[in-house]
Amino acid sequence: MKQVSVSSFNQYIENPIKDNLFVIYGEERFFHDSLLTKIEDRHFNNKADKDLNYHVFYGTESSVSDILSACLSFPMLTDRKLVVVKEFDTLQISDKESFLKYISNPQSTTTLVLIAEKFGVNKFQKDIMSHAVSIRCRNLSSGDIYQWSSEKFKSANIKTTKECIAFLVENIGSNLLRLDLEIEKIKNYLGTEETLTLEKISKITGFTRDVNIFNFQKSLAAKNLKACLKIGYHLLEQGESMAAILPMVFIFFRRMWVVKQLLEKNHSEKNILDLLGGSSYAYRDIFATHSNFSYQHIQLIFEKILEAELQLKTTQKSTESILTILSYFICNFKKN
Repeated sequence: MKQVSVSSFNQYIENPIKDNLFVIYGEERFFHDSLLTKIEDRHFNNKADKDLNYHVFYGTESSVSDILSACLSFPMLTDRKLVVVKEFDTLQISDKESFLKYISNPQSTTTLVLIAEKFGVNKFQKDIMSHAVSIRCRNLSSGDIYQWSSEKFKSANIKTTKECIAFLVENIGSNLLRLDLEIEKIKNYLGTEETLTLEKISKITGFTRDVNIFNFQKSLAAKNLKACLKIGYHLLEQGESMAAILPMVFIFFRRMWVVKQLLEKNHSEKNILDLLGGSSYAYRDIFATHSNFSYQHIQLIFEKILEAELQLKTTQKSTESILTILSYFICNFKKN
């Protein structure tokens, strides 16, 4: 078994393809797609070869016999073929022995790629991983997200500042796919060797310095009901969904809960940032307002967020109403 990190995979895949099995797994699905693209590019020199020798299966729709049949057939007009099984953890496998038999003695001209959110949780999957090159795709910490965004701009030869990156990340959150799309949008608009400013980001993305999820959270933390309702309504008018806002609020208060615990243990703010792998931009409002909230209040906020998520899925309540009720509870909670 070979374990390769996401960051070192570029260098690994530059070598000639000799591995017959890759397992790509983990919570961050953005890396699933980007790693698969690198494997595809390494296998095929042109579209014709790819069309003839690339097979994609889905765990919910495919059978083991179909997958093995594709693996055992020979490539056409090229040296190798690529077989990909997405959502492998949902595949129903009654004959595990046959699958493992193939894994232990694969077709030399076939590369099989198994992709799943969860992997290595049972003996069957662990047996597969013992023969595979495995790449774990973890969710990035807040500090890693800032670094990842910074490197994306650097690779595009776009000069920027920590403030610009913080503004972009705080508006989008930890969704790497959305971040990647916005960075590509910025790159296509600016071209290379340009300097990115807050004004340019606002013009290109539509985010404003006043109306963004970062200032919405800041207003909630300050218990400024008037400001957070104004910003929240504008976010909805601009097309932001409550389904995207609620997880961001949850993450903000989850961070606050952890920070309160660490402060009570006499950790410094710098030490807390080091422990959590966070950026000062992501935690500055938490440090400034954590005393506004008791553990009881934060626990009830978690419950209200879950209740709001359920209402989004099961009731006819408007998003404005759900946002108003949640904001009022956070800003005006009174301890019994």
